[in-house]
Amino acid sequence: MVAVLKALAIFLIIARAYGQCTLSKLEVHQYDTGKLVQGKHEYAVSISNKCSELCVHRNVKLNCKGFQTVERVDPSILKVSGDVCFVKNGLPITSDAPVNFGYAWSNSFNLKPISSDIHCYKS
Repeated sequence: MVAVLKALAIFLIIARAYGQCTLSKLEVHQYDTGKLVQGKHEYAVSISNKCSELCVHRNVKLNCKGFQTVERVDPSILKVSGDVCFVKNGLPITSDAPVNFGYAWSNSFNLKPISSDIHCYKS
């Protein structure tokens, strides 16, 4: 009986974590740093996983239609392919380690998450 209750408790923890972790919990915030790079405004971007610490987002893709920058962005952090940007080469984004980068252009871009694979683990 104790084993059944323990298994049920673990299942409920995982189910709760999965139920609360959705693409909408992957937040992209950006702001104008006030600096100019080659005459273009510099923007700082932070991508945060707001799910529980039991869940990660992998294979994150952002809508980056029209994205341009005069400031180099490390391709291991953000790789542009047409209108889609791949974040961290598909590696996980955890709740304790946001992904940060900057770019410079005359306007900001709506870097909205369009997909990710959500993986939740037992504690």
